[in-house]
Amino acid sequence: MRAIRLHAFGPPENLRPEEVPAPAPGPGEVGMAVEAAGVHLLDTALRAGRAGGFPLPELPGVPGREVAGTVDALGSGVPEWWLGRRVVAHLGMVPGGYAERAVTAVERLHELPAELSGARAVALVGTGRTAAGILRVADPGPPD
Repeated sequence: MRAIRLHAFGPPENLRPEEVPAPAPGPGEVGMAVEAAGVHLLDTALRAGRAGGFPLPELPGVPGREVAGTVDALGSGVPEWWLGRRVVAHLGMVPGGYAERAVTAVERLHELPAELSGARAVALVGTGRTAAGILRVADPGPPD
């Protein structure tokens, strides 16, 4: 499969498209054909080698923690009805979203309505979560 890999921390030019083995889902995981992947501010900081309190990923690696796509493989213990569903997921601190395929735990999945594009779903699961968290903490009122 094709993936964008990072071999050294630094500028975006350090990201390179490559052929890599496709990941296979383990127990409790799904495999998905990626339709859209998010590029979050944290992803760019990690790529540059600025962790900001987060652990730096192992290199070489495939960045990207927000993906949308179609479930096309099931690990053991995953209900069959997930197969063929369009979903979005935040992969957590496990990167791998800048690729044609991704693997994640089934509990990280959110099924997408037909009218929601993968790109918009990725924005909601990534930046949207950040915005919702800020609104909870900041408690804005009418003058804000």
